[in-house]
Amino acid sequence: MTNENKPKIEGKLLSSLVKVFPDEEPKGEETCNSMLANEWLNFQIALKNNHWDQFRFLSIKAEGALAPYITFRTVELVPSSFTVVWTDDYYLRSTPGMYPDLLKPIGPMGIVLPCHQWRSIWVSVHADKGLPAGKYETHFTVAEANGNVVAEFDYTVEVLDVESLPSTLPVTNWMHYDCIAQQHGVKPFSKGFYKVFENYLKTYVESGCTMLLTPLFTPPLDTKVGAERMTAQLVKVIKTGEAYSFDFSALEKFIRFARKHGIQYFELSHLFTQWGGEYCPKIMAWVDGEEKRIFGWDVASDSKEYTAFLDAFLPALMGVLEKLKVRDKCFAHLTDEPNESHLENYRKCRAAVKKHIGDMPIMDALSEYEFYKDGLVDVPVASTPAYDKKYAKNGVTDIFAYYCCGPTSEYYSNRIVNMPSQRTRMLGFQLYATGATGFLHWGYNFYNSSLSVYPIDPYATTDAGGFFPSGDGFIVYPSENGVHESIRSEMMKEAFQDYRAMKTLEQRIGREKAVALLTEWGVSGFNVYPHTAEGHLAFRRKINELLAARS
Repeated sequence: MTNENKPKIEGKLLSSLVKVFPDEEPKGEETCNSMLANEWLNFQIALKNNHWDQFRFLSIKAEGALAPYITFRTVELVPSSFTVVWTDDYYLRSTPGMYPDLLKPIGPMGIVLPCHQWRSIWVSVHADKGLPAGKYETHFTVAEANGNVVAEFDYTVEVLDVESLPSTLPVTNWMHYDCIAQQHGVKPFSKGFYKVFENYLKTYVESGCTMLLTPLFTPPLDTKVGAERMTAQLVKVIKTGEAYSFDFSALEKFIRFARKHGIQYFELSHLFTQWGGEYCPKIMAWVDGEEKRIFGWDVASDSKEYTAFLDAFLPALMGVLEKLKVRDKCFAHLTDEPNESHLENYRKCRAAVKKHIGDMPIMDALSEYEFYKDGLVDVPVASTPAYDKKYAKNGVTDIFAYYCCGPTSEYYSNRIVNMPSQRTRMLGFQLYATGATGFLHWGYNFYNSSLSVYPIDPYATTDAGGFFPSGDGFIVYPSENGVHESIRSEMMKEAFQDYRAMKTLEQRIGREKAVALLTEWGVSGFNVYPHTAEGHLAFRRKINELLAARS
């Protein structure tokens, strides 16, 4: 069909697993799907403006019984200067450019369609209290400002009379509190901060996260050696001579607030610096009426001064956690990503902490099996390749998985912007199949350059100043009073819905049979799975059918 014969506005219905690029006609049409009553269902309406030289400003309307439960967002393009160059063949593109990712509410100008470009509208179906079972036909009309209808679509949603079980899987995506303060111009943990943080937390929990990084002191993460990040410290320390006392009121408020908003588990911020734990985290204290830094890069982690501090602080902290009735929901961190050369120092760090925290598990992101083999870490958090190749083969069962800027090869799941959405969403099925007992990612909202040398504008820089592949550092974008989600955050939401669906099915047919279904489909570990969006959706519909048949 020549351009002259094409409709002025082209359109098609697509699944949520399609990424719509402006210069490429999208494939993956979808006109119907099923969902459990308490889930989110996402799909897309893709549009192309074939007018030769004009923008179009359009509106969209849904008609039908589901209309009150439908929200629309536009899929916006974001810049990526550091994309992962193909290291296997399951990528969308490998060139720098503009990638579909950001989801924004439709603005005052409506849906803005540049000429000769494909763009998409993200359609979400959800009801907080669940939807009544039934088959729903929804009619969508896309119109110009004068009311002239330029495109129409019909989509069928079958809501099943089944609800998925609530998740108890510990899932954390590190919240960076200094980044919230910097982006929104609020003081950490002030009244203004909590107003914004509430919106971050709502989105965080909706995406499947159940565990929250809790900044006892400014987390010693992604910080240039010798430098500091903005203070984000919940515990007030008072030093009088060589004695310490503590005010935990801000920590208590934080924990109560988080629990109220759906957080089930708390990971206590790292008590030693990243990459080996050789130094102390930044800790501020009131000394003779003046607030000053008393620990940091200039103090060795095994110094007498810091050991004395931990001896005073940790017993007091345990008492507060007991009072709040969350001690059994807490995990302690020592140092992030130590390697084999840090074994002996890690041993010293553990000894200094463990004598005070008792049976509270120590968890850290570390991929060297020797730490677990030597009994130094209670809950190892292994990179997905290490999970497959080091821990699982040794029969370790109580183990979290994580990924970050890697892996990017061998088909491992990740959330980099130039990966297919199905590669990101596979995580839920993989976590279920492997039996992983938790998942961690370091960057929910890291809006800094690498090593936190300077803040970035996440709308202009998606790669931490050229250091991390686009998509690694954050999964949501700051809005006026909260966040805008992304395609990738929606994929994580859908991934954990897949996980919950499998847990619900397990309750009915047993884990062995549930895992067998995934194995039969082709899932093994974190990097063997069918590379097909259509197959993924078909398998999920099969799970839905099995659940509906036994409801």
